[in-house]
Amino acid sequence: MELDIFEQFPDREAFDRYWSENYVPVTYEDVKEAFEDFVTSAGGHIYLSDYEEKNCISKADFKENLSQEAQFTFQDGLTEVFYDKNPELYETAFAIYEEAQMAGNGKAGVAQIFHETYEKLYAEFLDRLFDEKLQK
Repeated sequence: MELDIFEQFPDREAFDRYWSENYVPVTYEDVKEAFEDFVTSAGGHIYLSDYEEKNCISKADFKENLSQEAQFTFQDGLTEVFYDKNPELYETAFAIYEEAQMAGNGKAGVAQIFHETYEKLYAEFLDRLFDEKLQK
């Protein structure tokens, strides 16, 4: 019989231990080519049109003004690399989230480190993209 996901990871501490033992770091170098290729193919037009028209593109707020296409492209690129380097962690975190949603047991936070790491990497990588490719 297969072990229930919440028997394997009854709390956040258990999943955090699993994470720290198995996580393969994702770096900007892993996504750099895909991110920069998208910017190049879009001719640098990766922002909401009214933001771009004002020509006031700054590091402080560019992330909030990315077009939907740019957001999806960058998130997809990071997700793909994250999955390639950490398929079991990714699938386990997703299974925990999905099971918690279906059971309504409030345990979606068990895999919180996955979401925190992903969001931190996304913000960090966009900052690097801005510094290396977008800054005028």
